[in-house]
Amino acid sequence: MPGISTAGLSGIEETSLITLHARALDARSDPPILDDPYAEKAAQALDYDWQRLQPTPRLEEKERLNVSIRAVHFDRWVRRFIDRHPDAVVLDLGCGLDSRGHRIAPPPGVDWYDVDLPAIMAIRAQLYAGTDRVHPLALSLDEDGWLEALPADRPVVVVMDGLYPWMTRPTFIRLLRRITAHFDRGEILLLGFSKLSSRMMRKVVPAIKAIGAPVNEGFDDPHDVERWNSDLRLVERQRFISSPEVAKMPPGERMRCRIMRVIPGMARMDKGMLRFTFGRP
Repeated sequence: MPGISTAGLSGIEETSLITLHARALDARSDPPILDDPYAEKAAQALDYDWQRLQPTPRLEEKERLNVSIRAVHFDRWVRRFIDRHPDAVVLDLGCGLDSRGHRIAPPPGVDWYDVDLPAIMAIRAQLYAGTDRVHPLALSLDEDGWLEALPADRPVVVVMDGLYPWMTRPTFIRLLRRITAHFDRGEILLLGFSKLSSRMMRKVVPAIKAIGAPVNEGFDDPHDVERWNSDLRLVERQRFISSPEVAKMPPGERMRCRIMRVIPGMARMDKGMLRFTFGRP
């Protein structure tokens, strides 16, 4: 049978296939880190030439580790927030083809919104069965008005797993300000993205060059986000190199992490996952 068509995706939309590919690779690994039960089936269901991403074993392994480790931590933070706030609203912005809402399976009382561009949400509708708790929103995040339809008086946790690199900084800052203006209180979970990462992605990652996606400038100081939006407070950072999941990495990658941890300049290159709070406790 023919697979689900991915024809006509823009470069930005096609980046969701890079991370899906990484989660599928992880699901086949021994041991897996994230072990996403949906990733392999979703990847196989698509009509897509995965060689278009110009994979190499080394780059595929790095992407697998990066994507799966950050997904583990964002999942953990979301579960912890839901445990504390059984009436939570969850926004997974730029959700791509990730199955996070299905992995976590939010309980009654929690409303989860998967948000991405219409072409991606149309593919998601064919990959993942609908649930009463997970609501799809097909839109561009720079549109006005969509937040106003969401409940503002409930605690919100906003997942931005890899969203920042694909937005311009002014558009991203405006989105942050709209979120903190609309909701009374909550958390924003953001993947750090350094200036070096921005330059490296443009130059040496074949998949990014192949699909032609523009890459935003990075930021080296996590507190820059607080300067962009004074409502936000950085309360936690989890570096990749100090993650418990390092123990599941191949020996060479475990050694690289140990070296980076003891050399301050190298450790600072790892911006990690960032957790911000805003509003009343």
